[in-house]
Amino acid sequence: MDKTTDNNKPVKKQGAIRVEAVVPMLIVVGATALYFSLFFDAHLRRGLEYGATQANGAEVNIGRLQTSVFKATVLIGDVQMTDPLQPQRNRVQIGEVRFGMLWDALLRGKVMIDEATIENVQIDTPRKQAGKVLPPPAPQSGPSAADKMLAKMKEEFSGNVVGDLAAIAAGANPSEQLQQIGGELKSDSYMAELQRSMDETGQQWNTRMAALPRGEDFSALRTRLGNVQVKEVKDVAQLQAAVKELQAIRDEFDAKSKPVVEAGASLSDDLQGLQTSFAGLDDVVREDVQGLQSRMKLPTLDAGNLSRALFGMDVLNKLQQARAYMEQARQYMPTKGKQADQPAPRNIHKGRDYAFGHPKGYPAFWLRRARVTSTLPGGKGLTGEIRDAATDQSLVGRPMIATLQGDFPQQGVAGIKVELVVDHTQAEPVERMELSVARYGVAGRSLVDSQNVTLGFAQATAAAGFTAELRGERVAIQASNRFRDVAFETTAQSAVVREMMNASLAGLKTVSMDAKVQGTWGDLDWNLSTNLGDALAQGMKRYLQEKMDAARKRIQAQVDQRVAAQRQKLTARRAELEARLKSALADKQAQVDKLRADLEAARRDLEQRKNAATDAQKQKLKQDANQLLDKWRR
Repeated sequence: MDKTTDNNKPVKKQGAIRVEAVVPMLIVVGATALYFSLFFDAHLRRGLEYGATQANGAEVNIGRLQTSVFKATVLIGDVQMTDPLQPQRNRVQIGEVRFGMLWDALLRGKVMIDEATIENVQIDTPRKQAGKVLPPPAPQSGPSAADKMLAKMKEEFSGNVVGDLAAIAAGANPSEQLQQIGGELKSDSYMAELQRSMDETGQQWNTRMAALPRGEDFSALRTRLGNVQVKEVKDVAQLQAAVKELQAIRDEFDAKSKPVVEAGASLSDDLQGLQTSFAGLDDVVREDVQGLQSRMKLPTLDAGNLSRALFGMDVLNKLQQARAYMEQARQYMPTKGKQADQPAPRNIHKGRDYAFGHPKGYPAFWLRRARVTSTLPGGKGLTGEIRDAATDQSLVGRPMIATLQGDFPQQGVAGIKVELVVDHTQAEPVERMELSVARYGVAGRSLVDSQNVTLGFAQATAAAGFTAELRGERVAIQASNRFRDVAFETTAQSAVVREMMNASLAGLKTVSMDAKVQGTWGDLDWNLSTNLGDALAQGMKRYLQEKMDAARKRIQAQVDQRVAAQRQKLTARRAELEARLKSALADKQAQVDKLRADLEAARRDLEQRKNAATDAQKQKLKQDANQLLDKWRR
């Protein structure tokens, strides 16, 4: 008989399989399997494209992506990384990337790749359409010292020095440019400040002169001195009274004459300060002349300036790329000290925490080894490897080392050798790179592009070397280029400019460039030289030196003319102020000197009277003693 409930309804007998539990589980498993088979690869590909684009600063495309969940393998094909400086070309293009991950690490939420293969690596390949370039990130708290330094260098190197020189050679009149330059010169404000300073000095000294003792004060002292009975002293009592009065006069004289003496010393210092300020006007005029030359685009025929104008932006781009890669490396592979700065969890319960090692621990990402190949017909291509790319190098205990060597024959590049070391195992991060290219072709490279002249390499064969060490905030970079069999391409509307450029470049078949950058990111010391700059400086000199000298003389003359009238007024005002103050103080000083001389004469007379009185008294005492002795003898 079937069991019944209280409502007399039959209860089904429970079987071995609970359908109400199995069916939902099968639905979840089926949905998960369906997602991984249909959608996971597409979503992962888009996520990798987004992350790689942010790291590259320009669009990164992945042609295909295949994963195997059970084997934990990934295949990525046709990776194209846009060059931010040339969006129509790829910085790097990779044919295929294959790797497998360890399930032991995946179950811990980590990615551990024991070995990966990167095949068919190419550089500087064309794109079907230009890639999107990301705007530079906005600084969180204003531009840093490094940003300001690099911006200043970019502004300096962006100037078209060769084009400005060509404009002068073509007949540009600097005087016309000078007349169009408006604004106030520094000399104007400097002379206004001189005028204000002299006015303040005059007012201060007028007040100070009014507070000095007047002539009546010294006349009263002279009257008192005349009343002292110096020559008619008859006894010691009168002598003592005269000395006392004379000392009182002397004390009052010292009190009244001291401000006059101090004023004399202060006046000398103030007048010397005015003289120094007037001498500084010449320095300000020189600054105005140099500023007008700069605003007129009147450069100097200096090989260093020409060298920076020709190759400065190339070196600056390499420096900016090195800094960008350094920041990415330090962001994704923080140093030991950075990881230690993470806040410790709060202890809710009482107790003691113990820290243990990680004998089998994994960082969040660890690529132990990746083989890089790019083999083309004929056996040429690229080989290399990447070791120990990890997000926690202190846990791995080894720096990341990447080496590449070989050729890119399709791009005409041969003899590539690259070694990159990223060492974040200690508190101070270190990145080192050595790169050399034995040979690559150059065609259509522009060096100067202005309205008045263009200059570039029509074709050349080049070699390059680049070494860099970034240690903490310190920078040490060296770059060199050698261009052989150079064919120059230059154009100019002016026949004089064409003649000047052809004469400067005649016989120059090899161009060398050497650059050295060192210091800190906020204070970099640059040294850049090239024999092309030397050749242009020497070749342009005989065409431009006379015009440059004449232009500078015109600038100097115009500034001097503008300053001359005000300078003359200031000079006359200074002379009048100096003469008036010296004269007023000289009168008081003369009274002081005259009264001091009278006091000294009175002191000498009293001294003589005192000595004479003392001698007379001694003589009288001697006579009285002799008379007394005579009486005793009798």
